[in-house]
Amino acid sequence: MKSAVELRAGAPADSTTLAGNRARALCILGMHRSGTSSITRAMNLLGVYLGEDAKMMPPSADNPGGYWEHLEINDLHKRVMTRLERDWNTAEPLPENWLRSEAIRPFKEELAKLVAANFGGHALWGWKEPQTCLLLPLWREILEKAETKLSCLLVVRNPVDVASSLARRDAIPFDEALGIWFHYNVAALEDAGGLPIVFLNYDRLLASWEPEMRRCAAALGLDWPKDEPQYREAMNAFIQPGLRHNQSSFDRLQQLPHPVQELYHVLLEASGQPAVYDNRFEATIRRLSKDFRAYASLLANDANTLRRGLVMTWRTGRDLKFQRLRFEPRRPPPRLVHRLLGDKTCRSLCKRLAEACCWLLP
Repeated sequence: MKSAVELRAGAPADSTTLAGNRARALCILGMHRSGTSSITRAMNLLGVYLGEDAKMMPPSADNPGGYWEHLEINDLHKRVMTRLERDWNTAEPLPENWLRSEAIRPFKEELAKLVAANFGGHALWGWKEPQTCLLLPLWREILEKAETKLSCLLVVRNPVDVASSLARRDAIPFDEALGIWFHYNVAALEDAGGLPIVFLNYDRLLASWEPEMRRCAAALGLDWPKDEPQYREAMNAFIQPGLRHNQSSFDRLQQLPHPVQELYHVLLEASGQPAVYDNRFEATIRRLSKDFRAYASLLANDANTLRRGLVMTWRTGRDLKFQRLRFEPRRPPPRLVHRLLGDKTCRSLCKRLAEACCWLLP
């Protein structure tokens, strides 16, 4: 009987396998706090190789079950976003034609080397890093040149639950978190066009993981484990309802801006399909993305206001009267301070300051 460690390791492809078939890569897409870590571990147990254990991001208090995220990929993504003058928690679209920018060329070469060094020789491998939702075109270009067949699994979670989790972990205002959620999901949907993509509902997985996993495995062409008792034991060890720290009511969902509701409805419908997504919502996604970029361009001259007020502006334009518009600009830490202290320390300090303000102010 295989151990849990052996189950997660994945197997390198032999020369016959590689000669007869293109290598396959599975990208797990999803916004931060959407359950992508649990889903990535679940796909890992189905035989998707994620990399060496020593290169995996270690667990933390925010994610004790582990992130199942490759540290080198995480680091590269951070540096790409910094070069594009964005943070991970951005509701601002990436610059036009960013992929063809000369500044991105070195990252393309680095990513190609990273993929070859860490995943070469594996017939089926995958990765999860939430910023891939914004950087998927970079991966598509690299993997196409490497003749690797790419499929995507997009994790769907209620935007209210995601925003509430971000507010608790990072002290991000609820409306801003909704904007980040929308940005990640609409960008991922638009940039994944033409790829085989399957949608997995996080709430359904926690309620009853096996039907959801069987559906996704069949749609992605992944073999179901022959040792089912051991696989169920491994899955039951970490897929538990207790993972869901935030669960919103239907009434709360109905109070969201209309575009957020519409996008979530699209994701829910797509996650109910038994097979690979058939692009039936392509026109809706294009319209939502176009509207989102249009609203962002109205505030492009004030990046701080954009990051803090985009969704409130958007909500006003779509659903509310003008007098209810409310901006809450907040300057990020000075770049020098950010570089000296690092991202994690800055986030922790900002979170503590926000908690102190909430306690002191009425």
